[in-house]
Amino acid sequence: MTAVEAHDPREAALVRLRARLPAHLLARDAEADRLLDALLGAVAGELAVLEADLDELYDAWFVETCPDWVVPYIADLVGLDEVPTGLGLAGGPRALVANTVAYRRRKGTLGVLEQIARDVTGRPARAVEFYRLLVTTAHVGHVRGDRPATASVRDAARAELAGLDLASPFSLTPGLDPLAHTAEVRRIGSGRGRYGIPAVGIFLHPVQVYEVGAPGSPNSAPGTGTQGGWSRARRLPGGEDGYAIDPLGRRSPLFAPPRRDEATGGIEHLAGEADLPVPLRPRRLLALLAAARRIGDVTDPLPLGVRIGAAGTVLPPQAVKVRGLEAVDATPRDQVLVDPVSGTLTCYRDCSVRHPADGVFVRYAYGSLADVGAGTHDRTGVHEAALALEACPSAGGAGAPYAGHTAVRSGATAGPEKGTFGEAFAAAEAAWASGGGTYEVTVADSATYEESPGVDVPAGARLVLVAAGRAPLSSDEATVPRPGAYTPSGVRPHLVGDLTVTGAEGASVLIDGLLLEGDLVVAAGRLTGLTLSQCTVTGRIRTEETAERGNGQLRVRVVSSVVNGVSLGTRVPSLCVTGSAVAGDVTGTAAHAAFEDSTVRGGVTVRSLDGSSCVLDGTVTVEHRQTGCLRFSYSGPGSRTPRRYRCVPEEADGTGPGPVYASLDPGSPVYLALGRGCSEALRKGGESGAEMGVHHPLRRPLRVAAAARALAPYLPVQAEIGMCGS
Repeated sequence: MTAVEAHDPREAALVRLRARLPAHLLARDAEADRLLDALLGAVAGELAVLEADLDELYDAWFVETCPDWVVPYIADLVGLDEVPTGLGLAGGPRALVANTVAYRRRKGTLGVLEQIARDVTGRPARAVEFYRLLVTTAHVGHVRGDRPATASVRDAARAELAGLDLASPFSLTPGLDPLAHTAEVRRIGSGRGRYGIPAVGIFLHPVQVYEVGAPGSPNSAPGTGTQGGWSRARRLPGGEDGYAIDPLGRRSPLFAPPRRDEATGGIEHLAGEADLPVPLRPRRLLALLAAARRIGDVTDPLPLGVRIGAAGTVLPPQAVKVRGLEAVDATPRDQVLVDPVSGTLTCYRDCSVRHPADGVFVRYAYGSLADVGAGTHDRTGVHEAALALEACPSAGGAGAPYAGHTAVRSGATAGPEKGTFGEAFAAAEAAWASGGGTYEVTVADSATYEESPGVDVPAGARLVLVAAGRAPLSSDEATVPRPGAYTPSGVRPHLVGDLTVTGAEGASVLIDGLLLEGDLVVAAGRLTGLTLSQCTVTGRIRTEETAERGNGQLRVRVVSSVVNGVSLGTRVPSLCVTGSAVAGDVTGTAAHAAFEDSTVRGGVTVRSLDGSSCVLDGTVTVEHRQTGCLRFSYSGPGSRTPRRYRCVPEEADGTGPGPVYASLDPGSPVYLALGRGCSEALRKGGESGAEMGVHHPLRRPLRVAAAARALAPYLPVQAEIGMCGS
């Protein structure tokens, strides 16, 4: 394909049409008024449209390449009665339609049940035939030693799996219990019984696994502590020996990334522990370390890597021990004891605890239900939407002013990269001195920065602070990078301290992907827009004001973030919270607040309110109740809200069931998810029948119901299905 064909199909068609005409006609047309060329241009435009339509029709022959509107027609051709839609899946029902014929060839097998559940819900699944786990009287000629009536106390691995499966009402390892049970008379369809002859359980695993640090880092590679996206571990508080692997010091379980689809063998393969997003068990970590020690060189990276010191090498598998199962060696080398359940480690040398002066750096994986808050996931879609929200044109838009770019990387001392946020903000202010425009500050690693930086954005300018790596430059961008040429994924920088922004009239700030351990402060000024996208803020978002500088036109937007409260000044007019979790009070006496798909565990005091599919778990006080509406939401007792539509309770002063959370621990993968003990009025009370709150976009109840309907034709004869977990 030529460059002309790649950029303009009409010009390519015009070139082909000209090539078919005799040269003397083209020459005579050039001497005249080029009427023939104008006619060819009109024909070329229609020809390009026709060719594009033919290409689309050719793509529509295949379910892998067809447009979304063609998928239901292909489903009808293969006899698929119901095509589930509205489940919040990026690929829609395409995988289900594409694999329907393969499903029917394997109808009645466990493998096809797992694959259908995965294609419909978008989450890994495990199918279990419970008759295989029933205690039975053994025939002397056919002894079944794999399911004894009494569990062995010596088989620690099986007991560990069974204990994790039953550890909490919201188990993170459902369906892995290998122990035999006595028969139950309750049916699995009721949600209360499991172990019966016809019972088949489908265990969905909704947790997603996120990797911090490059998984392919070789075990002997030296480098800076945060090289490859590694993170710095946090000293445990209260004088306790050891480190929390999470940079905020939260005790969060470690995960092992599940095997990729191409490594599992397709429908014929039944999902096991290595294929599911489940927490990393101590004995599983020990088995992985033992295998790596035998091999000597790890081709398949371990789920955990440790560097001692900013310039230290990655510890070999022999130096990583599992707490409670191994003891450290009496050698002068560095060793660590790891507890994967709590996500902590302790450093040793010569059997003595030590705390390296220049820190401990880790590569690991953690779990979460949704892409909410700061993380290493691909944030491109939400980031681009956040860029479009601001009045200032996006950095990559046509004709948009571009002030410049600075990258922040820990330890940088020279060159275009800066070592601190303060240096990067100083470079931005220097660039704005010659004019406004959008200035990009990208944070290119997952390091911990201990500072309290501030930035002053001039009138008509915009600051984009984003956790992202720089995209590769093309040959013509060797000296001047293309605006917006960064990839917002793979890193999760950690800033310890308050972040202060000040702006003049027309100025705006976008912060994306930052883990902020402190407050986000808008100082007194005239800032127009503040968007916090996909961030985690352990403090509050708060605004300051004076008599002359009260941020009276400020629009505050919180998108897919986790914050600990919002406190707006008496003149801030607008607050919008979308897909976020707020673990504290929201106050804005002059603000119109709009909440959508969010959970607020605190009081809400605003001037006016609009809300949809939210859990406002506190007293909601709205001054102007004649405007606005609260839809498909829960509000706490004593609330004073505008008109309500299908809310819990039905009336603001009424009574109703309250939310029951799977976990209130911010370090838990199921933080603020509605638990199984929560009333259906909340679990299915959101718009479209999904759950209320921050996890509403996941459509978990809808996915479970759609999977149950899709699985029904493929069940073994006389089997009964039960959807377990969500």
